[in-house]
Amino acid sequence: MTFWEQLFLSTQELHIVGFILRGVLAFAILAFLSRVMGPTEVGEFTTLDFIVAITIGSIASAALVDSQVHFFSSILNMVLWAFLLVSLNLLGIRFPNIRRIIVGGPLVLVRNGKVLEKNLFRAKMNFDDLMSALRIKDAPLLEDVEFAVLEPKGEISVIKKSQKQSLTPEDLKIITEYQGMPTIVIINGKILQKSLDLKGFTENWLRDKLYEMGVEDPAAVSVAQLDSHGNLYVDLYDDKKDRPRSTKERELITTLQKIHAELDIFSRETDNEETSALFSQYAEQTGSMLAELKNQILTAEEIKE
Repeated sequence: MTFWEQLFLSTQELHIVGFILRGVLAFAILAFLSRVMGPTEVGEFTTLDFIVAITIGSIASAALVDSQVHFFSSILNMVLWAFLLVSLNLLGIRFPNIRRIIVGGPLVLVRNGKVLEKNLFRAKMNFDDLMSALRIKDAPLLEDVEFAVLEPKGEISVIKKSQKQSLTPEDLKIITEYQGMPTIVIINGKILQKSLDLKGFTENWLRDKLYEMGVEDPAAVSVAQLDSHGNLYVDLYDDKKDRPRSTKERELITTLQKIHAELDIFSRETDNEETSALFSQYAEQTGSMLAELKNQILTAEEIKE
C-alpha cells in the first residue's frame, strides 16, 4: 500500500507525517465547511446546528487519532452532513414549514401578562428559568409583558406592553442627527492613517487634539475612537489616570454661557424697548446655539452638571 493510500484509506500503522497531513487536510475541510454552513455564533446554534457541528467534529477527530479509520469516508461524511444542513436551510427559505417541523418554531410562554403553563412544560422550563430570562430582558414584572417567546435558537424574546415601553426620540417628536459608526484612529499606540484619511483628518490634527487633552505621545494610547462629529475618545494604557478630555470645547461652552447670561441681563435692564427686543432675540439665538453645542460636545453627565 502506497503512502497516499495509507493516508486516505484505513491502515494498521500510519507514519507521523501521515497524521500531520490528515490534520492539515481536516482543518482545511472544516474551515471550508464552516464558511459554507454560515457564520452562526455558537450561542445562537439551534439544536440541529449543534448536533451537526458535534457530529462533524467527532468524525474528524476519529480520523485524526485512529489510522484504521477510513479517512476518505470521513471526509465524505463531513461534507454530506454539511450539505444536508445547508440544503435544509435553503429548503426552509422556500418551504418554512419543513424547517419548522424539524427545528421547531417559536413558542409563546407569556401572553398579556399570563404564563402559558402548557407551553412552559413543552419547553421543559420552570418558573425560575422564565423569571430569570425576563429579568435579563429588563421585564421582572409579568404584568408588564405582552409576549414572551421562546425562539428556536433557545433565546427568549420579550415584547413589553405599549404603556411600559421606553420612550424614544421619535415618540417625543425630537429630531436626532445621524451618529454613524465610530472609527478607530489609534490602536496599541499606533496611528491608523487610513482611518484618518477616511474621516478627512490628518495626523497633525490628531496629534494636536491629543496635545489639547494632555497626551503628548500617541504610544501611551491604548485605543482612540473618532465619531462622525469629529469628537475624539481616548483610552490610555494607564487605567489609574482619568480619561483625557479636550478643554477647548468646555471653554467655548463657558464663554457662550457668559454671553447668553449677559445678553439676557441687558434685555431686561435696558429702558429702550427696541434695544431690549434686539438683546432678547440675540439671547434666544445664543441659547439655541448653546443647547445644540452641549449635545454635540458634552456627555450626559457633564450636561447635568
